[in-house]
Amino acid sequence: MIASVLLILLVLVLAAMIFLWARGFIGEQVEKFGEPINQICESVDFEIEMVGNDLEVVNRGNVDIYYLSIKMIKGGDSEFKKFDFSVDAGESVRESVSLLMENNVVPDEVIVYPALIGNVKDSDSNLPFTCLDFGRTL
Repeated sequence: MIASVLLILLVLVLAAMIFLWARGFIGEQVEKFGEPINQICESVDFEIEMVGNDLEVVNRGNVDIYYLSIKMIKGGDSEFKKFDFSVDAGESVRESVSLLMENNVVPDEVIVYPALIGNVKDSDSNLPFTCLDFGRTL
């Protein structure tokens, strides 16, 4: 009787641990226009250009860009920066930015990723989503 109770408790504890572990792999589903937001990333069409110390972004698509996430690479090191300016569909924005890594290191490569805002499925909250497959290199 005691062995049976211990085995049942062991199975329940293991099931709870597996559930908590697996829950980390399943993210919240974020949607935009009723579709998964990663499919909307394909509709993002933007151009970027450095003009002096200004970053000029032209949004040629029909999806608003919520913010820009910029990855700077130097050798084997990389660093992300978030620039909190949005670019509406069909608009252009020119903002002064610093593209220096920590310790004022100039990066070898700079990749700009658009981030969209979407609705969490079955919820009233919004979450940003960075389109990592659709970056542009400066």
